[in-house]
Amino acid sequence: MLDLCCNSFSGVIPNQISNLKNLEELTLSMNHLSGKIPSSLTTLNSLKKFNVSYNNLEGPIPTSTQIQSFDASAFEGNPKLCGAPSRNKCETNNATDADGKNNKHAGYGHQHQLPWFYISSIVLGFIVGFWGVCGSLIIKKRWRYAYFGFIENVQNRLYVMMTVSMNRMMRRLRG
Repeated sequence: MLDLCCNSFSGVIPNQISNLKNLEELTLSMNHLSGKIPSSLTTLNSLKKFNVSYNNLEGPIPTSTQIQSFDASAFEGNPKLCGAPSRNKCETNNATDADGKNNKHAGYGHQHQLPWFYISSIVLGFIVGFWGVCGSLIIKKRWRYAYFGFIENVQNRLYVMMTVSMNRMMRRLRG
C-alpha cells in the first residue's frame, strides 16, 4: 500500500513506481501532480485500488485492463484527463466542430503549436529591432557619431562618479 494523498506533491508521476510489482494500493489524490499518467503503471498487475483524483493530470489514461477497471471517481478532478474510465472523451487533432468544419484548436495538438507562434514573433521582433537600430547607425554617419559620443559621455560620467565614491569611502575607512 502506498498512500501519498494530500501531501502537496508537484511534478510528474515517476515511472519508477511501476518497479513496485507487488503494490496493491496506490493513492496519489489531492496533490499538485501534472503531466500524463505513466503507461508503465499498466504493468502493476496486483493493483486493486488506484486513485489520482484532484490533481492537474492531462492526456489520455493509459489503456490496460488493470487501470481502466477502476471507477471514474479515481480520475475525477483532472479536467484535462481523458479516455476510459474518465467521463472526458479524448479529442483527435483533426476534430470537426458542429458545422462540420475542421477545428484546428481541438485536441492536444494545439497546445504545442501556440508557443511556436510566440517564439517566432519574439525572434522576428528581435531581428527587426536589432537591425533597425544597428542598420540606422551603419547607414547614417551623423547618428553613429552622436550615438557613440553619447555612450562615451555616459561612460566618462560613470567613471568619475565611481572614482569620487571610492575616494569618499576610502577617506571614511581611514578617518
